[in-house]
Amino acid sequence: MKNFIHLVGILIIANALHSCESNEEKKAEIVTNNYIRFIDSVTTSGTNDALTNWNTIQKCYEKKSNDLNLQIDLLEDNTIFDEKINAATSKYETFRNLIVEKKLKQEAGSF
Repeated sequence: MKNFIHLVGILIIANALHSCESNEEKKAEIVTNNYIRFIDSVTTSGTNDALTNWNTIQKCYEKKSNDLNLQIDLLEDNTIFDEKINAATSKYETFRNLIVEKKLKQEAGSF
């Protein structure tokens, strides 16, 4: 009987650990999706809007990126999110480079 009780206890602990992982993965998925949606909305809004609001966009990006990194770091295996995150980050960096280039041209033209 004692062995049975120990076995049940072990199963309960294992189940609790598994559900913690599931919750962390769910949270990571939500944060990842928010990050991707943000980047999609910024990059599709157009360069004129981005030029006007670039400081706000950059601050928001940094916050979302930090939130994402904090959540992903809690996972034992984050490889399932790597491809999505890397694709979105690359898209944002390409867009950011375009905006920086346009800002430099604007500043050069204003002199």
